[in-house]
Amino acid sequence: MITLFQITGSSSFAVRAALECAGADYEVVDVHPRRRDEAPGFADANPLKRVPALREGDVRISETGAVLLWLGDRFPDAGLAPAVGTPARADHYRWVTWCANTLHVGWWPIMAPFFYIGDDRGAAAALDAGGRRNILRAGEHLERWLADHEWLAGDRPGVSDIYAYMLVGWGNYYDDISLGGAAVADHYRRVGALPGVARARELDDLDDRLIRVHPDLRGGRPVD
Repeated sequence: MITLFQITGSSSFAVRAALECAGADYEVVDVHPRRRDEAPGFADANPLKRVPALREGDVRISETGAVLLWLGDRFPDAGLAPAVGTPARADHYRWVTWCANTLHVGWWPIMAPFFYIGDDRGAAAALDAGGRRNILRAGEHLERWLADHEWLAGDRPGVSDIYAYMLVGWGNYYDDISLGGAAVADHYRRVGALPGVARARELDDLDDRLIRVHPDLRGGRPVD
């Protein structure tokens, strides 16, 4: 059985949604965000102790983009990845990697500036401003593609759509950040309506904006 190491409402959401869309048989280990050493088997699945991480038999895989690519191949009948050798497969690789390398990390200067500047508050405003410019440019790039495509890769929803959905949804944490335009918004609604994605929101205690229904809980337990 697949074991998913997760923190509800974190970037592990995309992996849980993909597992749900695939109809996978899996179990979860809820990792406490500040007490990661307490999660049994977590360090074995990912020595860096970051979520998401998966374990299945001898397989150990982490990093959101890598896990999603693996799941697309692990469950071929679910149709979450286009066929190998097709133009859509190239789009699949491109968009999952773009989400990981550009859109995902593009959020960190805004959401987690301490990774870059520590306690240097004097640099915070410039870092935030630069981060916002970059994230809005990424949204414009996504908008241009989705203006002519229903899904990111091929003619059906896949792991690239699920990944983008989560990262676009993070814009709902801010009143003054909105990624893309009407095409991105329509795509967000389409992906959000997928039964597996809706089920993952329910399991992660998230509303349709990906905002926690109970902000004080992780995995149904208080965070202290």
